[in-house]
Amino acid sequence: MKPSTTTRGRNWRGARAPARPTQKDIALAAGVSQAAVSLVLNKTETPSVPAATRARILKVAGELGYQPNHPARMLRSARTMTFACVIPDITNPFYPGLVRGLQTVAAPAGYDVLIYDTDGRPEGEARAIDWLLQGRADGVVATFFHLRVPELAVLARNGIPLVRLESQHKPDGPLAIDSVYIDNVEAAAAMTRFLIARGHRRIAMIQAEFGPSKRRALGYSSVMREAGLSPEFVTDSAYSEESGARAMKRLLAEKRNRPTAVFGASDVLALGAMEEARNAGLSIPGDIAIAGFDDIPVAKLLGLTTVRQPELDLGALAATTLIKRLQPGGLKAPGRSFELKFEIMKRSSV
Repeated sequence: MKPSTTTRGRNWRGARAPARPTQKDIALAAGVSQAAVSLVLNKTETPSVPAATRARILKVAGELGYQPNHPARMLRSARTMTFACVIPDITNPFYPGLVRGLQTVAAPAGYDVLIYDTDGRPEGEARAIDWLLQGRADGVVATFFHLRVPELAVLARNGIPLVRLESQHKPDGPLAIDSVYIDNVEAAAAMTRFLIARGHRRIAMIQAEFGPSKRRALGYSSVMREAGLSPEFVTDSAYSEESGARAMKRLLAEKRNRPTAVFGASDVLALGAMEEARNAGLSIPGDIAIAGFDDIPVAKLLGLTTVRQPELDLGALAATTLIKRLQPGGLKAPGRSFELKFEIMKRSSV
C-alpha cells in the first residue's frame, strides 16, 4: 500500500493525531486563493481582500480549528512571536492587570507573552537583559527600577524594541525605547491636596527605597510645603505589606505627634499600614486616615482611597507600541513617551 502523503503525528497516548488543517485546506474550503488566506491569517494589511472574503476565510479557519504553525513562522521570519513582560514582583497585584492589558493586544496579533520577575533587584534586572539578548522575545515591556537608558540601549541596538512603564515623561531619543506613564508627581500631589481638603494637617508618607516612590514623594512634599505643612517620610525596603506595617508601627510609636493621615506610595504599603493600625486598636478613618497609590483589585473591597493607574490601558498601549515598532521601518523611529490619565478613587479609608 502506498503510504499517505499527509503528515500525522501521535498524541500523548501514542495514537495517531488528526492532521493539522493547513492554509491550503482553508483556501479549498473557502473557495479562495492560498495567497488570500495567508494575507488574512498572518494579519497583513489586506486592502486587496474584500471584507466579505476576509470574513469567510476567518469563519472557515475557525470551523476547521486552524492553529498557526509558530515554529515554521519563526523560521520564516526570524521572530519568536513572543513579547516579554519584565516586572519587579509577580506577587504585587498591580502587575497582573498590566500583563492582562498586554495580552489583550498581543494575542490577537499572534504574540505570546512571557513574564520575567526581577524581584526588583539590580542583579535581577541585569539577568533579564542577558536573557533577552539570547533571543527569547521580539519585544519587551518592562518596569526597571535600577537600569537606565545606557544599560538598556543594548536591547534596541540588537533589534529588540523596549517599552518602559515609567513614572514620568521621558524625552524622545534615537533608539527604539518608548515609555508609557501617568504623571506620578501630579497624581501624588492631587492625593495630598485631597487629604488636606479633608482637614488633615499632619500627613505622613510611607515609601520604598526605589522605584516610583521618588516621584510620588516629590508631589506629596511640594503640596505639603505649599500649604505651610511639614512633610514626614518613613522609608522601608520594599513595596510590600510587611514594609507598610513596619513603617506604620514606627509612626504610631510617636504618640504625641502621630499623623492623622498616612499616604502609602503604593497600595500594598497602604494595606500593610491599615493592618498595623487596626492591630493597634485604631479605627480607620476615625483615628487615622489612610490612602494608597495604584488601585489594585483588593483596594475597592477594603475601601482604600487611592490613586488609580489604568494598568490595563498601560499594558495595551505598550503592546500596540511594540507591534508598530516591529513593522517595517519601525525600529528606526525615535523613542516616544505616552501619557495616560490617573484618577483619585475616594473611598471609606479617608
